[in-house]
Amino acid sequence: MTSPDAELEAIVQSGLEAYRTGLFFEAHERWEVGWRDEPHPVRKAFLQGLILVAAAMHKLTRMQSPSGAVRLLGKAHARLAGVPDGTGGLAIGLLSDDIRRAASAIERLASEGKTELDAALLPRMEAHDEVASSVPASARPRA
Repeated sequence: MTSPDAELEAIVQSGLEAYRTGLFFEAHERWEVGWRDEPHPVRKAFLQGLILVAAAMHKLTRMQSPSGAVRLLGKAHARLAGVPDGTGGLAIGLLSDDIRRAASAIERLASEGKTELDAALLPRMEAHDEVASSVPASARPRA
């Protein structure tokens, strides 16, 4: 029998495979399967945040709707606000910062009549332990 954390990480990884290759709708669908069955409110909010990020990127890249993407990113940011760093194995702080950065970039592009977001501006979904280990010890918060 697997633990709820292991199950959550497996669902996250499944969606990440699609997200990282630009298959945003597929990522959304994979995370939604887990979200529907998730009883824990924080993990449910976490999955919904990921779903909203993927939906925003789909809205921007496939549907050419920057305003819809910005709206969905705002909702994603709100859902992730109470989610602890490391949930699902991800660096939530990094993701939240990237969501704000992407929303600002999309708004700028939209004001120029563009919808092509530089891939470097996509919200990153990185492993918590990788991000934490890349921060120098002197810059890490003290416990």
